[in-house]
Amino acid sequence: MNIVMVDSGQLKGDADFPEIDINKYGWLQFVKLDANELEERCWRADIIISANTPITAQIMQEAYKLKLIIAAGDSTEHIDQQAAQARGLEIFNTPGLTGNTPETTQAICQQVVDKINTWLKQQTTGQ
Repeated sequence: MNIVMVDSGQLKGDADFPEIDINKYGWLQFVKLDANELEERCWRADIIISANTPITAQIMQEAYKLKLIIAAGDSTEHIDQQAAQARGLEIFNTPGLTGNTPETTQAICQQVVDKINTWLKQQTTGQ
């Protein structure tokens, strides 16, 4: 399982994500990536996390293993909804949280990991 956080620098304070509830995974976290770097860093991602960096149809197409996109904040406007739906990708967000304070950033980090853990359980149990 490969997880890529593409823009943790968009959140105030330290984006300190807790551990995921699986034994084997890779977590790459970048402060900021430009469009070319996104494709290079996300092509093997199963999960992409983005605060507000655009996740386009091109990024989704290049990320051949992609199954889940998480908006690290309230808005999902930066994610190409039509492309995700066409690919059968799930999109989650962190409702009511914007990451504009260190406290809300930590709440976002926890919610993101909670959503990943719930999604992983659903994948293994089929619920």
